[in-house]
Amino acid sequence: MSELITSPGARQDIRWQLLATASALALCGTTFTSGAANAQSTSRPTVWIEVGGQMEQLQNSQEAFAPPFTLAHLDAPFNFVSPLDIQRPPSHAFGGEGKISFEPAGTDWIFSAGLRYGRSNSSKDVHQQTATQKRVHFQSIFYTTSVPHFDDTVSAHHGSHAIADFTAGKDVGLGLFGHDSHSTISFGVRYAQFHDNATAVLRSGPDLFFPTNRKYEKPRHHQYYAHSVIEHSFSGIGPSLSVANSTPFVGNEEHGEIALDWGANAALLFGRQKVRGTHETSGMYFKPIGCCATGFLPDAQYATSTNVNRSRGVIIPNIGGFVGLTFQRADAKLKFGYRADFFFGAMDGGIDARRTSNVGFYGPFATISIGLGG
Repeated sequence: MSELITSPGARQDIRWQLLATASALALCGTTFTSGAANAQSTSRPTVWIEVGGQMEQLQNSQEAFAPPFTLAHLDAPFNFVSPLDIQRPPSHAFGGEGKISFEPAGTDWIFSAGLRYGRSNSSKDVHQQTATQKRVHFQSIFYTTSVPHFDDTVSAHHGSHAIADFTAGKDVGLGLFGHDSHSTISFGVRYAQFHDNATAVLRSGPDLFFPTNRKYEKPRHHQYYAHSVIEHSFSGIGPSLSVANSTPFVGNEEHGEIALDWGANAALLFGRQKVRGTHETSGMYFKPIGCCATGFLPDAQYATSTNVNRSRGVIIPNIGGFVGLTFQRADAKLKFGYRADFFFGAMDGGIDARRTSNVGFYGPFATISIGLGG
């Protein structure tokens, strides 16, 4: 006869084995769950959509319309402000920007397309005049008359600029400024277009003359008028290179962090400058009608009109950069910074003859970004 005998020690060993197995399974499950949670929390969006705006100071020197009569009277007492200075283009522009970036999962590549657009407008209407009181003798009568000398200047500028970038970049992860910093080098294509429409109207009566004794001299004066409409433009496209770095220094992405961002860019644009428009100038010399000078008739007059139309192919170097702070929490970013872009010799700012000028945009900007996917 055989007997099955189970001792208390054997039962205790079985319990310990079961407990150890359950504990091991629980630990594995916890580890797996924790790993999955960490993987989920550290996953990054694959698409970023960014929109923002900027206020920029402009560097764009253009030739002012200067007919002969204006140049002849720049230092006249009735010109408190030079008519050439009144025609200066606007110094500020406001605009918006948008950008979309695609970061394929499992890679360090970033593909992006961005557009910046800005507009500037200015309008001035300045009347300048001096009036001297003069005692005049006419037909045995003395009387006092006002002799005005004046300049009228009306100027208007309407400008716009657009800069589009298409880039492919790689996160090289240099970590030059800390273990969490990211550095990206991007190659691509940049397109730029600048446009300015300048209008000027000038009127002048610089020399109205009344003699003190009309027995020997007669009143006389000149009257001038000039008008111009000139359009300046540039468009070009070429290869670009940019470097950007982001270094977090407070917090983390999940609960919120602040990072210092900076970058630099360079491009070589192949494009064309254009200047088109027309300007005209006229002048009249007036003498009195009859011996009593009851009115004036033009004794001599002239008028000239000129069409402007020229175009030239150019190669324009472009450099720029930015620095800013980014506030990020999960899949949202808010960035504030200062940016500058300079295009050397981009515009033909002349009227009757070519005169190259640099174009620059520099000032503060702000953007907000939303991440999708991941």
